[in-house]
Amino acid sequence: MATTAHDDDIALGPAVREALTGAFGAPEFVLPWIERLLEPDELRLIVALAASGMLLLPAAAAALGGPVSPAFFERAARRAVIGRPTPEVVVLADFASRLEIWTLFEGPKDLPRDLRERLAEWQLARYIDDKRPQVEALLAGQRPEPGIENAEYLLLHEAEALVARAAHVYLWPCDCRAAMERCRKPSLVCLRFDNDRGLGWEISHERAFTVLRDADRHGLMHTGETAAADDEPLTRGAVCNCCADCCFPQLAGEALGAARLWPRVRYVAARDPAACTLCGRCARRCPFGAFSVGRDGGGQSAAGRRSPAVTFRADLCRGCGLCATGCPAGAIAMAPLPGAAAGR
Repeated sequence: MATTAHDDDIALGPAVREALTGAFGAPEFVLPWIERLLEPDELRLIVALAASGMLLLPAAAAALGGPVSPAFFERAARRAVIGRPTPEVVVLADFASRLEIWTLFEGPKDLPRDLRERLAEWQLARYIDDKRPQVEALLAGQRPEPGIENAEYLLLHEAEALVARAAHVYLWPCDCRAAMERCRKPSLVCLRFDNDRGLGWEISHERAFTVLRDADRHGLMHTGETAAADDEPLTRGAVCNCCADCCFPQLAGEALGAARLWPRVRYVAARDPAACTLCGRCARRCPFGAFSVGRDGGGQSAAGRRSPAVTFRADLCRGCGLCATGCPAGAIAMAPLPGAAAGR
């Protein structure tokens, strides 16, 4: 793919290493593998942008030492190497953004497993640091800022309502599961309402509803933000379908002592013992162990055998609704917590 004047390798000299670990924000430990994520002319462009902060296209082309196809800059923007605030201007992106796109759409399996795990730990730690001020504000009792992704657990019908209001829906892989690799849940399930880099697949609202319902059937929770005015068409944001093993917002909320604030808990499960058939599906579907099934506390049959008992711990419930959508007897409803269920 010869789109620029250079096809030769670029040595990782002091200037390149400083640009990568400084302005671009790459961790030192990934530098021996950097050629898997960045091409030689992309490295040259990073060095130039690290020094200048912003370049017009002619200056950016000159920094590469020869004629440059416009397709090179378009591709570099899609690959999250650069940003294009206007068609004439090039700015530096960051390693975290590049790593996300590379992990989702390119070659993560090309790296050794131990390095992928280290990169995932780095991504999560950076994500926690980035969100810390917002979460500390939540812990201090402040109203959440609009635009916090995965701000709230959503019931299935709420997630469907948000998708219905989206002007466009784009299907993306789940970046959290792609990075963490801790579960085997479906991964092509993120529904984004914008597609700045042109990488997602635009789908119909009907297809998006199917994705939501299939995700729910596979035990994935729905998260998003319900704060926008009801009459506004949604052009930003997303509905994510999350597991408890890989989800960055959930892991970050737990690490920052805000597990019930981010994503925000808005409901609690309410079980009707008279309708319950003791099938135990609620216990199998609950990601947080709020339901359990055991022999202690159950009734006794005419033959003298003990029947199972379902126990529920409200303090462990996050109000995701998976127990209710999975209950074949319809014995579980989601009760709104005071002041929490009707948005912010």
